[in-house]
Amino acid sequence: MTRPSQRTVVLGSVLAAAVVELTPWRPAVLVTLAGLWLVLGAPAWLGRRIATRVVTTREAQWLLGLGFAVLTAMLVALAVNTVLPWFGVSRPLTAASLAVAQALAAVALAFLDRRLTGASPPMRGPRWMPVRDVAPVAVLGILAQVVAVAGAIRLNNGFTGVTSLVALFLIAALLGLLAVQAGRYGDGVIALGILCAATALLLLTSLRGWYITGHDIQREFLLFQLTSSKGHWDISSYPDAYNACLSITLLPASLAQLTALPGVAIFKVVLPMLFAAAPVAVYRTTRNVATARVSLLAAICFLAFPTFFTDMPFLGRQEIAFLLLGCAVLALSDRTAPRRARRIAFAVLFAGIVLSHYSTTYVLIGVLALGKLASGVIRVVPPLRRRLAERAPKETTDFVGWPMIGFAVLCSALWTGPVTGTWHQLQHTAAAAAHDLFHPDQVQRGSSDTAYSIFSSARISPQQRLHDYADSLRTRGGPLPAVEVAPSDTLPLTAAGSALDQLGVDVPRANGLLRTLCADGLQVLLLVGLAGTLVATATIFRPTHDLFVLAAGGLGVLAAEIAVPQLSVDYGLLRTFQQGLFGFAPFIAMGSVWALSWLHRWRTPAATAVSLLLFLDLTGALPRLFGGYPAQLHLDNAGQYYDIYYAHPQERAALAWLEQHTAAQRIQSDRYTLSRLQTLMNGRPGDDIYPALVQPGSYVLLGYPAVRKDEVTVFYQGDLVTYRYPLRFLEATKNKVYSSNGTSVYR
Repeated sequence: MTRPSQRTVVLGSVLAAAVVELTPWRPAVLVTLAGLWLVLGAPAWLGRRIATRVVTTREAQWLLGLGFAVLTAMLVALAVNTVLPWFGVSRPLTAASLAVAQALAAVALAFLDRRLTGASPPMRGPRWMPVRDVAPVAVLGILAQVVAVAGAIRLNNGFTGVTSLVALFLIAALLGLLAVQAGRYGDGVIALGILCAATALLLLTSLRGWYITGHDIQREFLLFQLTSSKGHWDISSYPDAYNACLSITLLPASLAQLTALPGVAIFKVVLPMLFAAAPVAVYRTTRNVATARVSLLAAICFLAFPTFFTDMPFLGRQEIAFLLLGCAVLALSDRTAPRRARRIAFAVLFAGIVLSHYSTTYVLIGVLALGKLASGVIRVVPPLRRRLAERAPKETTDFVGWPMIGFAVLCSALWTGPVTGTWHQLQHTAAAAAHDLFHPDQVQRGSSDTAYSIFSSARISPQQRLHDYADSLRTRGGPLPAVEVAPSDTLPLTAAGSALDQLGVDVPRANGLLRTLCADGLQVLLLVGLAGTLVATATIFRPTHDLFVLAAGGLGVLAAEIAVPQLSVDYGLLRTFQQGLFGFAPFIAMGSVWALSWLHRWRTPAATAVSLLLFLDLTGALPRLFGGYPAQLHLDNAGQYYDIYYAHPQERAALAWLEQHTAAQRIQSDRYTLSRLQTLMNGRPGDDIYPALVQPGSYVLLGYPAVRKDEVTVFYQGDLVTYRYPLRFLEATKNKVYSSNGTSVYR
């Protein structure tokens, strides 16, 4: 009996899934499985087949297949949202219409697959990895994820963060196992381990809170709710740059309709799990030019950078953009595949980044343009040209040419201009940056994140930042009672920390010094890696010319953000560095090996040990063991992020009371209380509650940290500043009309 082809089986399963979606009565679990297969599973499988023309390794093909699936889901939802209203359908984003459209998209992908790869092989059993290799990695990886989920749940229920701390050590153990066995394990096993480690680490943060928790994710979730409730995405109803990101509007709306998963689960679980593939892309990119151990070091570097696990789970639009970026860099780095196919794939994935996130797009355009200029310099300096030519086959042209950069600019301009009309954010940044350049005497201070740069002398104290904020409000008039910066929420010393203290070790100072050394060390290792590429003769690392200039372009963008304060405020230096790690990580990893070259054959094991220690420190595991360091959201019910991003039931109850009793009156609260509750509000936001801004007759809502700790946080010039709120001023000018265990309302 002839076995059916794989393509036929996949299309048959797509038809079955579509039937499930169109059936009125079906189990919820079956709907979820059918929806995930329609949106991600089948397109990823078909995309993997197409990716065989772009990249040569199995792991890279699956990664590109996933990237193509996500991009397909956004385009399908956009097509449904655009076309059906032409025929009088006011709510196009329904399960039925999306199911049919996804099925048709699968047919189109299958047709493209056949045109590109020919006949599909017959259906056969799965290709299992060696059990003796995959079993310990899978067991430890699943255990780390289960403990991470349990740790977040226990913290949400008011317990300690010990379970979350155990999860961090399990993740480190998993990475250590991969490092020890890297010489024996295949790339598929290592990729699986990295995926499990990344998922566990992200879930530690993303699952915090029973509601939507975080910064940008609050606004992202609000826009998703608007799209989902209307059954139609309409940029004119909310003309904002966030609303132009299909990664947080149409993509989650499609997932919600077809999987029946609640929106909270999609933002807190599905999007982070998709982003968990990004460090796997970093591993596979580095593996194209280096050994398995060096590639694992690059992935650990990407995982350990604090932005990965503290901020990225709250940036759904950037999570999707980074997934697509990782796939694009894979296409750039796999020099064994046909260049034309890789360029087409890169351009397609770049278009997906444009649809997903505006600032990732702008930064990437800057990286490509500056990288192209760096390439020009390299090609006219004979020693540099000869050295890089020795490390990779000579290529007469760069992978990224000016026409491709022009295509990128055109895509971005069309989407943010005529299509969505959301170019105002870029216009504001460009105008402010130009002002900084041409009026250096009037330059405002940039984000204090620039203080982490080894090339910056900026050291702006929180008190100075608060003073600048107060000065910016003086033109508004009103009383300005003196306010002071609140002390950081530092954990007390543990028993281990007290023991070190008795030995004469200043634990808080040591923690701060170690964190500074980690930040400086990453930058130094990056420079060592780039310089070593030009002078060393090692054969374990042969980066392509294009990967080198990509890293050089990333350095140029970072230098621009340090030099022009407004860029660091609008785009965030740390988030830009995380994006740059797609190109930086291979050079940082190799830089750590070269820096320890005096250890000879032990240099790579020593670099691995250092990277694991760096991971434990930057993720907060070591500081949590000894205390004397600010509390972190994924390990404690305390700290700055907990205060400003964690929504409490008492605050939701207070807002419900206000909505019921205040009618159209003005409600004022601090920026972050409003942010935590914006998905529940029916408009009427206030202007912050700094004393100069409190209006007569308005209702003032004090959130959990203001009531419990007398603290309020403001965001000014790219920085968070927490200060002691002068409650006496409020009590002297207003009456308390509502109070509960954690919130108060004044009138």
